[in-house]
Amino acid sequence: MHFNSLLRRGIWLVALLLPLLGCASGEGHVPTEADAKAVNQLVKDVDLVVLLVQQQSGLADRPDDEVLTASERQLLFSIWAPYLDHDRALTSYQWRFLDGWQNAGTTAEESTRALAVGLMALSAQVDANLEFLQTWGASAVLRTAMNDPALDWGIGAGEYDRVLRETARPHTMLTLQLATSALERRLAGLTKKDLASAEFLALGQKALKTADKVEARYDKAIPRLMATAIGGVTQAQLDEVSQVVVTKIAEWMGDTRLRSKADSLITPEQIDWLQTQLDPGDVMLERRNWYLSNLGLPGFWPHAEFYLGTPDELAAAFDQDPEVLQAFGAGGLTAYLQKTSPEVWAAYVELAADGRPHRVAEAISEGSVFSSLHEAAQADYLGAMRPRLSPLDRARAVAEVFAQHGKPYDFDFDFLTQSKLVCSELVYVAYLRPQGQGTGLLLPLTTVLGRVTLPPNDIAALFDAEAGTPTRQMDFVAFLDGRESSKSAIVATEADLRASWRRPKWDLSQQ
Repeated sequence: MHFNSLLRRGIWLVALLLPLLGCASGEGHVPTEADAKAVNQLVKDVDLVVLLVQQQSGLADRPDDEVLTASERQLLFSIWAPYLDHDRALTSYQWRFLDGWQNAGTTAEESTRALAVGLMALSAQVDANLEFLQTWGASAVLRTAMNDPALDWGIGAGEYDRVLRETARPHTMLTLQLATSALERRLAGLTKKDLASAEFLALGQKALKTADKVEARYDKAIPRLMATAIGGVTQAQLDEVSQVVVTKIAEWMGDTRLRSKADSLITPEQIDWLQTQLDPGDVMLERRNWYLSNLGLPGFWPHAEFYLGTPDELAAAFDQDPEVLQAFGAGGLTAYLQKTSPEVWAAYVELAADGRPHRVAEAISEGSVFSSLHEAAQADYLGAMRPRLSPLDRARAVAEVFAQHGKPYDFDFDFLTQSKLVCSELVYVAYLRPQGQGTGLLLPLTTVLGRVTLPPNDIAALFDAEAGTPTRQMDFVAFLDGRESSKSAIVATEADLRASWRRPKWDLSQQ
């Protein structure tokens, strides 16, 4: 008898027991239309990863004693690391909406919306997990590699085994079948008008279709998966490690840019101090914990920024330098910017939304913009480094930042096109000097999900690798290091900043 048939025989008994077992004891939340759109986007991203796995299935065709080459390892982790991020995000949607869906609101419509979002997240996750487990999991070499910690990608040890156990445990399919049955009954009794949004109706139908596909795949795959999942770390240990991450992601779900100052580990007073340490042209790395905007970006640091300073700071740094005057003409850099980029200069000299002067250039979801330092540094961690370049080379970088202002954000994270920008690309382009036009920064590009890009974490890794050498490209400026356990940040050392890129992606060490 198939494992799936056994599940079906016991499904109604399990339905009665689930509340007692604590499997449906969540508080229950009602998803918004933004949640439905967000989980749809997550599923599309995961579908892309699965496609890449299928295209690279040949990686698994190797003898068990044939180790991965450096390029094969790079390819493996450029797909595996972003997937692990999205896997946790899908788990957070289940935690928030599928667990305790009976308590999600007071109406049938509200609980149906919770079921639709939660089941979509679960079914898409299991479907993708099965693809990894059946395609790359067929190779002992790849299994070993995916279980190894990869500090340069922000991956901890045992991640493949975690995915395997969470997929293979009976609770996963029981939950999927119960949610499928409940959603089928509820959708049959509700109309498009009842659900208040076509988004939820389409999502619910898509979730049911994906769940049917997963159930068929699971039934065929489960005997082998259950056999290989036995042994090793217990599920209780896995839950203990991952629950903090899942909970925190869920708490900040959908909030990709702003949160209140009281919730940031770095205080306004520390930002005031940081301002006294910075010079125009400095490169800043910034991290805000638990944001979905961190997904898909390998390593601890997800965001890079360019420090401009105020117009007075620009003038003090550059307008009296003989080389700058020779290159940019009378009046120096600031006069040149006002003349060649009057509209951008006008936006720069305006006050920021918080009433403070613009001091930072960054590429965020709204595009390439100017921000106040308090807006840009309202974070949990912030490191600053100073390029070891002449005033003229840093002035050229500032001019390039002004030229990039207003460009849209590049949600594809692709450096091969500069019509749109991602955060680290703004820094990269600013210090990219064509031959014969001065000196810039040599920042290494890598491939993530098939796209050429520069993960901000790689800037920190480069700073670490070059520190103390005569050819180092950047010097230490400051590091405000967050501490989740005390809800605060400390002024840390250069050694701390150098080591930061090695931290786990979700930094449980700081709890």
